Amino acid sequence: MSNFKIYTIGFLIITNIAFSFGIVLIEHLTRSQHRQLQYFSNQKYELRNEWKKARIDQGIYASYSKIEENAKISLKMFLPKNRKLIYIDD
Repeated sequence: MSNFKIYTIGFLIITNIAFSFGIVLIEHLTRSQHRQLQYFSNQKYELRNEWKKARIDQGIYASYSKIEENAKISLKMFLPKNRKLIYIDD
């Protein structure tokens, strides 16, 4: 065999091994990215649910009757008997 054939076969073997490692590396990176995508997708779903619950709670506590009731119970506040509205002009 000539040196050219030996070098060619050696080069082909080395490139074949390098391509194999490259394919394995790209497959590993793809799977890692997919796992990360799934994690963030689940986190997005959980945060969206938490946001919906917060909006519902905000709607419940935003009503004036609920605020008044909480003030009476927890802060022991009461409405004055003489309810005059005072407007302050700037």
